[in-house]
Amino acid sequence: MAMTTCPNCGEQISDKAKKCVHCGTVLVPEEKKCCPDCGAELEEGMDTCPKCGCPIEHTIETEKTPQQVEVTGVKITKKSKKIIVIATIAVIVAAIITAIGVQTHKNNVAAKAAAEAQKQSEEYGTNLNMAAYSMLSGASDAETCGNLIKQVWYNAIYEKSDSKTDKYTKPKGYYVSDFNDALQNLFSDSSFSSQIADINDNKDTVNSLMKKLKNPPEEYKDAYESLSKLYDAYISLTNLATDPTGSLQTYSQNFNDADNETLNCYNALKMYLEE
Repeated sequence: MAMTTCPNCGEQISDKAKKCVHCGTVLVPEEKKCCPDCGAELEEGMDTCPKCGCPIEHTIETEKTPQQVEVTGVKITKKSKKIIVIATIAVIVAAIITAIGVQTHKNNVAAKAAAEAQKQSEEYGTNLNMAAYSMLSGASDAETCGNLIKQVWYNAIYEKSDSKTDKYTKPKGYYVSDFNDALQNLFSDSSFSSQIADINDNKDTVNSLMKKLKNPPEEYKDAYESLSKLYDAYISLTNLATDPTGSLQTYSQNFNDADNETLNCYNALKMYLEE
């Protein structure tokens, strides 16, 4: 509540006062009542207009009370309760079945993935063994051919007679004048050329297997590294057998080195191979 000053006596009064309590000055004029028929001014408390006799009705303001709305409760019967319980149980059961189905699907997918990984691992192991043993077989054939090449080469240069090389070094009863002729006679021989063809076929097989082994599973990475070293040595050895070049001395040295390296690499790989 705020205070104000009476305009007549200057005393402090409430700003809501209708007249000054000190001097009686009316601050808020009271609303005058008039006759509804003739408009004559009426005094407070009159029941009848003194001019025209119109009865005056006095209205009493009453607080409006809010309308009460009665909410009728919903009655749940035993049958309804039973239906609700059954529906709730059905929803729970459906949720459980769905959860079991989802988990079963996940388990099946995981099992399938594990089975596929196991299958791929087994296939990789099989191919790795095939590659290793194919290299060993090809290296053995290359070793046989390379030793014969060295023998023919040597006997042609130094004119050494040997039952295995005479038909290449002296096909007409006397030694050829150039060792290259002796090697040409060797590679023209049907039996020897068949062995060379087998070595080349073996290399094709090995190369095909190595392509399949390019991306090893984690458990085969060490084995693949050892296999790759064997492959490098094997290629050097077989190339020397199928295409001899250089001098007899350099060829013999290179061939012996490749032969020994192939054997060492195979021995290092054996720990990863299945018997």
